[in-house]
Amino acid sequence: MSSPSNSDSVAAALDAQSGTGQKTAGMSITTFLASLATALIVFTAEVLLFTLLKGKLTRIYQPRTYLVSERERTNPSPPGLFRWIAPVFRTSNSEFIQKCGLDAYFFLRYLRMLLKIFVPLSFVILPVLIPLNKVGGKDTRAVSATDDTPYNVSGLDQLAWGNIAPEHTDRYWAHLVLAVVVVVYVCAVFFDELRGYIRLRQTYLTSPQHRLRASATTVLVTAIPSKWLSVDALDRLFDVFPGGVRNIWINRNMDELSEKVKLRNKLALKLESAETELIKKCKKAQLKQVKAQAKKSGKKSSEVDREKMAAEQRASRLAQGPGISSGDPHEAHTIREVLHGRMHESNAAQDGRGNGSFIPRVGDGVGAVGSGVARIGKTVLGGFRKAGDTAEGRFRTTGGFDGEVGNNTGSLPNDRVVEEASSEFRNEKPAVGLRREGATAANPQGADVQHEGRANPNLDLEEDETRLSGETHMEEGPPAMDGPADPPSRPAKLKLWKSSKQTNPKLNPQDDQYPLTELSPVTPSGKKKIALRLKRHAPAKEGDRVAGQEYPLAYNEEFEEDDYGDPLWMKYIKQKDRETMRLPIFGWTWMPAIPLLGKKVDKVYHCRQEVARLNLEIEVDQRNPEKFPLMNSAFVQFNHQVAAHMACQSVCHHIPKQMAPRLVEISPDDVIWDNMSIKWWERYLRTFGVLVIVTAMVIGWAFPVAFTGLLSQLAYLEGKFPWLRWISSMPDWLISAVQGILPPLFLAILMAILPLILRFLSRNQGVHTGMAVELTVQNYYFAFLFVQIFLVVSISSGFTTIFNSITDVTSIPQLLAQNIPRASNYFFSYMVLQAMSVSAGALVQIFALVSWFILAPILDNTARMKWARTTNLNQMQWGTFFPVYTTLASIGLIYCVISPLIMVFNVLTFGLFWFVYRYNTLYVTKFRFDTGGLLFPKAINQLFTGIYVMEICLIGMFFLVRDSEGNVACEGQAICMIVVAILTVGFQYLLNEAFNPLFRYLPITLEDDACRRDEEFARTQRRKLGLVEEEDEEESDQDNDSAFNQGERLDEQGDVKLDRIERRKGRKGTMTRQIGKLIPGKSKRISWADRSKNGRSKYFGGRSDTTIPTVQRMREKLAHDAESQAPSTRAIGQALFSGIHDELEDLTPDERDRLVQRAFQHEALRMKRPVIWIPRDDIGVSDDEVFRTQRFSKHIWISNEYQALDGRCRAIFSRSPPDFSEVDLIQL
Repeated sequence: MSSPSNSDSVAAALDAQSGTGQKTAGMSITTFLASLATALIVFTAEVLLFTLLKGKLTRIYQPRTYLVSERERTNPSPPGLFRWIAPVFRTSNSEFIQKCGLDAYFFLRYLRMLLKIFVPLSFVILPVLIPLNKVGGKDTRAVSATDDTPYNVSGLDQLAWGNIAPEHTDRYWAHLVLAVVVVVYVCAVFFDELRGYIRLRQTYLTSPQHRLRASATTVLVTAIPSKWLSVDALDRLFDVFPGGVRNIWINRNMDELSEKVKLRNKLALKLESAETELIKKCKKAQLKQVKAQAKKSGKKSSEVDREKMAAEQRASRLAQGPGISSGDPHEAHTIREVLHGRMHESNAAQDGRGNGSFIPRVGDGVGAVGSGVARIGKTVLGGFRKAGDTAEGRFRTTGGFDGEVGNNTGSLPNDRVVEEASSEFRNEKPAVGLRREGATAANPQGADVQHEGRANPNLDLEEDETRLSGETHMEEGPPAMDGPADPPSRPAKLKLWKSSKQTNPKLNPQDDQYPLTELSPVTPSGKKKIALRLKRHAPAKEGDRVAGQEYPLAYNEEFEEDDYGDPLWMKYIKQKDRETMRLPIFGWTWMPAIPLLGKKVDKVYHCRQEVARLNLEIEVDQRNPEKFPLMNSAFVQFNHQVAAHMACQSVCHHIPKQMAPRLVEISPDDVIWDNMSIKWWERYLRTFGVLVIVTAMVIGWAFPVAFTGLLSQLAYLEGKFPWLRWISSMPDWLISAVQGILPPLFLAILMAILPLILRFLSRNQGVHTGMAVELTVQNYYFAFLFVQIFLVVSISSGFTTIFNSITDVTSIPQLLAQNIPRASNYFFSYMVLQAMSVSAGALVQIFALVSWFILAPILDNTARMKWARTTNLNQMQWGTFFPVYTTLASIGLIYCVISPLIMVFNVLTFGLFWFVYRYNTLYVTKFRFDTGGLLFPKAINQLFTGIYVMEICLIGMFFLVRDSEGNVACEGQAICMIVVAILTVGFQYLLNEAFNPLFRYLPITLEDDACRRDEEFARTQRRKLGLVEEEDEEESDQDNDSAFNQGERLDEQGDVKLDRIERRKGRKGTMTRQIGKLIPGKSKRISWADRSKNGRSKYFGGRSDTTIPTVQRMREKLAHDAESQAPSTRAIGQALFSGIHDELEDLTPDERDRLVQRAFQHEALRMKRPVIWIPRDDIGVSDDEVFRTQRFSKHIWISNEYQALDGRCRAIFSRSPPDFSEVDLIQL
């Protein structure tokens, strides 16, 4: 007989992998208890490990206590084995929402709702169905007296539906009654929860703190016809709504600029990495030379150790001390600079943070994750010490923090001081265009001697080129070097201000005050040289305009590395030791570099040139946005929140799909700008294409999963496929390794890339925000999990049979009824695994430990990488988070009548996850964006899937029940379930029809009460500042009963009360003198529907400029005395986030307008010039690289401020990168 074809063999192999749950049918109680005991042991070990590490590794287990702004910070978790549990329960819901947002709150509310469902049902169903199923059941007895064939119902199956004997079929009436009870009760819970969701969401959205945000009053309007694509037209259209329009931004298509920004940022990181590696190589070579000299001179080991300690101390001083910087565009990076311009920078020095707050001593870097790690290394983490370093050393390498100078901030400047530093290390006059931060001989206090005329970074490029030579203030004197080694001497004939290619040795005495790459445009000699140079067609210099090119030159083409003597790195390494890179072939920037193909270039030189060019082009384009075409979308900001919600619900255009959709509550930083110009029909086509792909994935993903399972059955594959007979020649140990390692590895890879694929598809579907992507992914991921985890596992008929069966809809109930009951034991084990191992794993965070101890030392080569790993907290991706627990809940609903024992594991699972994720959301996870809880009603609607499948299964199972005579015994029950299923569909339709308009939008009836709360909130703010007049206090006392308390009250279990939100204690830092001028006094109340033009923004219809607001205010200095005595981890948070004013209630309306102007611009317009942040060293290579970069181009910002190399050539830092912007932390 011929062997079966390959296609038949593949089909048989795949069918063999389906119905995994069927294999657990009849699981004995002993087997189940053994798996439960194993899970309990793993759970106990993980919880014990977490308890021991929690107080030591605070960066991993409590980062939200110090690595976020003060507004989001939570109190540290108490030490001890059990004391940390109580605060998790005691944290009020109002405080939780304020710090974590509505999405986090409603996720926990969702888990609590599932407990609310399964706990009462367990008390009702289990005492009834367990005895009915067990007593007098089939068990293992014979079918009848005449037929000795056993029923063979054993193990946990004796407690389920299938154990009822044929002579007791009347017991199924109890199953019907309890099934109806389940459906009615669950529907009632859904109704109650959705009603509470709407009340709480409305309360949150209408709170005064939220109404101050621009996202509360700004609407994104898409698909705008060209006729209406102007500020005037949109103003006339939307001015009919209450309060009128405050501002309008019409979006422009800046895809070209965005690509430049992405390429620039990528190359800047490469340049930073290459420069850092160059400095490390030089330092390692120098240490090798020192070691060789010490060995040659016969130094004792004690002397060598003292020199190492001295080197560490020098590195700490370098990291804490000021460095030098070149090419700083002086862009606004703090809120003060954005609001009031850089002329107030000197005042910022008096602020508690500024840019000069040091990261205090953190135990030689251990503070990056917590103090006291060394003690754990001796006990629990001894294995880490064996791996090559102590835990303390590893975290120093990983975190990179250093604070040897610690509290000695009084001797160092508290603000960024710009002055011209020397280019020729010790023997020459200062080079223009550099800056050194700190005290010098001529400037002992680090006084501000920055460019006097360069307060506005947005000057026209040509004007900037001509003005630069007259805007600098020079200072004689060399920069102070913090290292023992002097740089190599320069040849006397090579002067800083003189290129080796110049022939005229005589220069105007004042020409050394101009940039090294520039000739003075105001001196005759300079003019003559420029003219002569143009005539001779010499290599163009920076700033020259070349015919036929849109942009001037960004760097000096004549620059050579040896123009000013040999580079300092040549003293330690050779040219071949420098890093190189290969350019993409054919000049295609989108194509990754291919080894052995493409031109090989020096990485530093190439990236310097490209970064300089892109910086110049991007900044020119940012100053001229009008050259980019208009998109068909715009942001419209209203004066009142209700107007924005009315605009979203109105029909704005007489042609279908025009000016739609309109979205409100959009965070500016969450906008997907690439999708803003998509037409409505294009979005429909994209959506259809994505649905087809996702459907194919949902159905077809079982095939690659099945193939991973086949890898564990190599012998089976060898027998099915003759061409695989070579497997038998493999060693037994190799076969065992392949079967044991590859299947779970491949399965983990498949499950890891699935969310990435779904997010990519959702993003390309055409949605406008990242949160809309998460809402879309929630639908797709739930469909995937329900099919793959439940249906594929439960049904044993095989893929080919399933595909043939589903063509006949009437066969679906029978298919489910025959397969689903036998898979219940599999889900018992699955629930136990989720409840014990996964929940404890989420608490102990194994991946975070691996990331810090293993991945960080390998991957984090620069200080920026270490800083990012330290400050970037875990983000919750809700789109793939909700569906996991919705799927588990759906499985529980399906089996609650069929195999009621599953509810015990449901309660255990959801209870443990509620506690674990409440801890993680409070102490670990950071929430940047928020949907406002929109995932909650979507998850509830997805739970109806579990109800429908339960009803369909019960219908089929009732029809399959036979009495002792072989007749259908439960036709009545089946018909009743059909009626219940129809009523359930009707209930869901009516429920959504009633609540859908309120899920996203606010009703008009809330506006009057919200306005009264706004007034009360304003009085509270004035009272907090001591500015309340007596009549205000009297009126405030009378109005303490807010309108919210007069309406419906939230349930006692934990809904947020508005008075808690409004009366939360204020921040430590508040406004100071002359604050009364900023907040208007009591005035006659004006109707919120007033559309007077007084409410229009002063920046209406225009771009944000750099003019200083008329209202300016100063905040009082943040006290550091208490923080100086705090633990090291608190001190890190103080250094990184203290003094950052991120609360909108402390800003005037005009100041908020100014921030909003920037926020709603295209992200490509808001991108700032990145800094190339390199470490300092005591041999001068870092300073030499800064100087040479400055000579090459002034369009590269390079700095070695507050970063250095330690004794083992690892980058350490004491502050955030110079280009870190606190403005990005504000949630608008």
